[in-house]
Amino acid sequence: MSSIVDQLVTYRSALAEATERGDQAVARKIEQQIKELQDFQVRHPEETEAPTPFEVFCDLNPSDVNCLVYDD
Repeated sequence: MSSIVDQLVTYRSALAEATERGDQAVARKIEQQIKELQDFQVRHPEETEAPTPFEVFCDLNPSDVNCLVYDD
């Protein structure tokens, strides 16, 4: 697994490439991923390991049906 900092560097590099190609749709998606990962980092300062996109989604949307956890 990579660190959050490494993941942000990767996203920013991909954003620069998408911007250079003029691919605005991909650039917007990557910008959103950067924002969500930075928000995750602010809410979880103790975390150093990069979360999966699904973990970030569930952190932002805990009541989503895909993120609910049931204790039986």
